Amino acid sequence: MPGSPTVLSDGVVTLRGHTAADVDDVLAMATDPETMRWTSTPRPYERADAQRWIHETAPAGWADGTAFRWAVAGADGRFAGNLDVHPGPRAPSVGFGLAPWARGAGLMSRALRLAARWSFEEAGLPVLHWWAQAGNLASWRVAHACGFRFEGIRRLSVRRGDGDLSDGWFASLVANGPLTPRTRWWPVPVLDGERVRLRPHTEADLPRIVESCSDPQARHFLPGLPHPYTEADARAFVLGARLGESLGQRVTWAVADRDDDRMLANVAVFDLDDVFAPTGGEIGYWAHPDARGRGVVSEAVGLVVTHAFTPEPVGGLGRHRLEIGAAWSNVASRKVAERAGFTLTGRRRMAGIVGVGSEQALDDGAGYERLA
Repeated sequence: MPGSPTVLSDGVVTLRGHTAADVDDVLAMATDPETMRWTSTPRPYERADAQRWIHETAPAGWADGTAFRWAVAGADGRFAGNLDVHPGPRAPSVGFGLAPWARGAGLMSRALRLAARWSFEEAGLPVLHWWAQAGNLASWRVAHACGFRFEGIRRLSVRRGDGDLSDGWFASLVANGPLTPRTRWWPVPVLDGERVRLRPHTEADLPRIVESCSDPQARHFLPGLPHPYTEADARAFVLGARLGESLGQRVTWAVADRDDDRMLANVAVFDLDDVFAPTGGEIGYWAHPDARGRGVVSEAVGLVVTHAFTPEPVGGLGRHRLEIGAAWSNVASRKVAERAGFTLTGRRRMAGIVGVGSEQALDDGAGYERLA
């Protein structure tokens, strides 16, 4: 739709053309650390760059129809961010960024819905593609809230501001699709026990994850772990956990010492999106070597079971049935299941591999279940 910017509003947020009054705010947003971390904004970014964007780049895109670039404004009219729709010549795409003073109020989700409706109904676009650096949960939360379907991860596919390539997350929204979430984004609530606290992972947990997943016993019962296991692997593990929560698949906690917050173990509920068992799930866990034999995993699993069986309306997962699977020879893991009140339901013959290298062998599997 070549021409001048179309003003769109839902009464709370407005998409409008950029003005000279936006220069300082555009500059402040572009030099914000979070913006620089997740986007390809030029470095250094100076006042002249903001002026060029407002007076040349944004108007030129509207004039020739190659890019529809809006300023996002809140109820007070102040510039709050940018939202761009690129109609082609490649697949139509959308990108956005929010200023630090406007974050956390849901403005960009409202803005994206306005832009999506306009793109489909007025510009006639059949689809909008979204992508971001892998790990940009704030951007994905906006796209997720507006009904974008997660398409997958592409290695080294997104250019960062420093010029290097990063893995990318990709999603799409087709015309006439509902502008509401496609999956339940499970929160990771803090669960407190007597000795442990279950919480989301932090940067400080990464070395402990590396130590846990490099341990010979862990590698024996989890032979698919990378070796050597690096901090990059630990970071990918945590990132995968957060992504899985956004896709309604699982909830994963770090099990931390209540006194010093040191990570002791990991516990997760997964298969939450099983269409054949929509209120079922399976619990998995592992412990750091220095936390074994202290009962911390048993306490953590007990907390997770309680949370899983708590109805959704009061903050739980609303499960009616939980499973735990373990190698038959993994006595420690099986004891955790039994202490948590799970019943042994069967022994699956030669169900999986344990061991590494030349010591790999098939082992039977132990299946446990517990009903709400």
